[in-house]
Amino acid sequence: MGSTPVRQRVAPRGLRGARGFGDRELHRLIDRAPDVVFRYRLHPPGFEFVSRAITRMTGFVPEELYADPSSALKLVHHDDRAIIRDLLAKGTGRMPIVVRWVRKDGLVAWIEQRSTPVFNRARELVAIEAIAREIGDPTIASRPHVRVLGDIRIDLDRGRLLVAGRDVRLTPSEFRLLVLLTDQPGRTVSRATIMEALWNSSHVGGRTCEVHVSKLRAKIERDAHHPLRIETVRGQGYRFILSG
Repeated sequence: MGSTPVRQRVAPRGLRGARGFGDRELHRLIDRAPDVVFRYRLHPPGFEFVSRAITRMTGFVPEELYADPSSALKLVHHDDRAIIRDLLAKGTGRMPIVVRWVRKDGLVAWIEQRSTPVFNRARELVAIEAIAREIGDPTIASRPHVRVLGDIRIDLDRGRLLVAGRDVRLTPSEFRLLVLLTDQPGRTVSRATIMEALWNSSHVGGRTCEVHVSKLRAKIERDAHHPLRIETVRGQGYRFILSG
């Protein structure tokens, strides 16, 4: 009888000759890294692995996160959780996400997270593997790509809006209008400026400007009939009010 061929296990090129480099050494390498490395399982939900850098970054030890299946969301600032819910639901997105983590002492840290979705053979999302690093506050950079105004978060690069942690879908023109109004909160923006910015013309007919403002209010105000965020300045235009 012929013998069954056996496939020999070949060590990865980078580890050939690396005597004594096993799982323990790999964990030590990961734990020495300043960035957080983790794997989050979806079913049942919970962290499967979190590197020790999480303690340096947030004050929580990995064991605390392992013990709480909802810690992946609890760690994130309330107004940014919709971003993580999307990630856990779809696993999509090649660009890194930027969210706020709330430290154990209550202070906030801005985090850039690069994620890799893990699928099973049925193409079902089963886990998220990621590397997270602390970054400077992106809202005060020379060219900020995130704008936070109270409970309103505007992701300028992604064209995304969160209001009190809720994902709000805007049309491109509504998003440009919101960005224009929030460039300098409290500053009155004339109707002519709005029409020029949105339609490259200050002579757009009808009540186009008013209609767009009304639609934006309907999406971001608690009560569109009594707006507290976008105020009408009679005879001049509109201004965004930053409420407490």
